[in-house]
Amino acid sequence: MSNIAVKFENVSKFYKLYNSPKDRLKEALHPLGKKRHREFYALKNINLEVKKGEILGIVGRNGSGKSTLLKIISGVIQPNSGKAIVNGEVSALLELGSGLNPDYDGIQNIYFGGIMMGFSRAEMKRRIYDIIAFAEIGEFIHQPLKTYSSGMKARLGFALAVNISPEILVVDEVLSVGDDLFKRKCYAKMEELFKANCTVFFVSHSQSNINEICTRAILIDRGELILEGSPKLVTTHYQKYLFVKPEEAEKTRTEIIQLNKDANKKMSFSTNLEEKKGWSFEENDLQDEQQEKPEAYFIPNFIPKSTVVTKNYDVDIYDIHIRTKKGKKVNVLMMNEEYIYSYKVKFNIDAVDVGVGVPFKTERGLLITNYTLYGHFIKEVKIGAILSVDCHFKCIFLPGVYYATAEVGAVIDGERMVLNRIVDALAFKVEAEDPGLKWGGIIYCGQYFNLKIE
Repeated sequence: MSNIAVKFENVSKFYKLYNSPKDRLKEALHPLGKKRHREFYALKNINLEVKKGEILGIVGRNGSGKSTLLKIISGVIQPNSGKAIVNGEVSALLELGSGLNPDYDGIQNIYFGGIMMGFSRAEMKRRIYDIIAFAEIGEFIHQPLKTYSSGMKARLGFALAVNISPEILVVDEVLSVGDDLFKRKCYAKMEELFKANCTVFFVSHSQSNINEICTRAILIDRGELILEGSPKLVTTHYQKYLFVKPEEAEKTRTEIIQLNKDANKKMSFSTNLEEKKGWSFEENDLQDEQQEKPEAYFIPNFIPKSTVVTKNYDVDIYDIHIRTKKGKKVNVLMMNEEYIYSYKVKFNIDAVDVGVGVPFKTERGLLITNYTLYGHFIKEVKIGAILSVDCHFKCIFLPGVYYATAEVGAVIDGERMVLNRIVDALAFKVEAEDPGLKWGGIIYCGQYFNLKIE
């Protein structure tokens, strides 16, 4: 149990909803305790175990129960049933300026917030200069909080939360506020906490943030934990659930729940933050016996296991491949060579304002580039038409495994809709001419820099 930061055992939280204030009073005064309310479950039978040092991403629609889960972890509220075990000092960023007094100035609020978290005044005195320096709000530190802008409140709140060396950090979408430079500063500080083995619960509507930052993720819907696994697995199915047609939503939800029930998901993860990049998808299947070659080549069984199809309308996507300029189909690419990512789209319906997209992502689901037919939509496509999509690109990716998505959209009843989207439709490897060189990052930009050492 010493390695467990947070453990939920059948945790449920419900709220009593009354049709009117009178019903609340009548229920309270009734001698037999007659029920006059209905119960709304914000969380229902949640079972979750998070180890120390994990970075858990939490996704779900508004009202799904994400914030309720975080509030239970933070001790703000208690569950109605089940057991919530939290091992460690918790620092929470649930709302901008939450828990702070609008009539206190910045310094008073730092002491006030620290004491509310369980720190003594002497401990906060040792930390206050770091907090003030991080917040960067200048002379406003001596002004009442009610005079702060939302960005200044974000700075002060985040500075307080991350500069007290928390064992467990709870972050609820607050990084969406503030200027770009401050956001980067926040992420840099969070990276320090990750290396210090801090356990992080991170709520965000940004798929890229979840994929890039987190080591594991969960999807909560209607108060239930319906999917748990790698960030890429969870965000991919969450996106499918978000964009599916309303009449298909319940079916998609059932499929996601069944996926979660399938025994021992094949995607493994490491809670060692030094091995954060080590999510395993097809990596073990990529060990081909071919040595490096000067030209691109094809591995027959190199097929993604994470493909997700969202087909909302009768439009087919097929013949998805990458080929060389000479027409040779390949899935092992060489750096700095030119290729064509291609697929065909067959329309079994009429469509207007048609556009296509070709997102490329890393193995962890981080979006690298997304070439789209934006601003140059095809005004009208008739039933039976077949479009050939060719995206010419130069492979400036560093050695590794990457994924390509194929998608097509159009305007339906005045609203732009996804007709068909195949996430992770194709996987490809990138190799370098010299496999002995050590690389880091995603994109090779050497040809764009002129580095001189004298």
